[in-house]
Amino acid sequence: MTATNNANAKKAPQRSKRLRKKLFQDEFATFGFELECEFKDDISEEVISQFVDSFFIDAINAQGLAFGGGLSSKRLSGFVGSNKRYGSTTEEDKTKLFTWLKAQPQVAKVELGEIIDANYYI
Repeated sequence: MTATNNANAKKAPQRSKRLRKKLFQDEFATFGFELECEFKDDISEEVISQFVDSFFIDAINAQGLAFGGGLSSKRLSGFVGSNKRYGSTTEEDKTKLFTWLKAQPQVAKVELGEIIDANYYI
């Protein structure tokens, strides 16, 4: 590559701390992971409702996490992140959540994704 090509190559923009914070970049990036949980076939709506209540109280809120996603009669899926403004999830959070979900009798299958940037999905 010649010096001319180097000069034309795109560089990552230098941003102020205020802008990095506003854009959740660099030291302000937050990380989370995707969750997919399938229920057993013979589960009633009442049992699913009790499971969801327990999921939020015992698994999500108890660990200082936040969850956004969807629920059907067959599965719960969404994204798990920290409930702190600039907080991130850890491998320990993933392990605890996985263990909790696998221990539930209503759950047939659990899949947790890799920890990724919660704002830019990279």
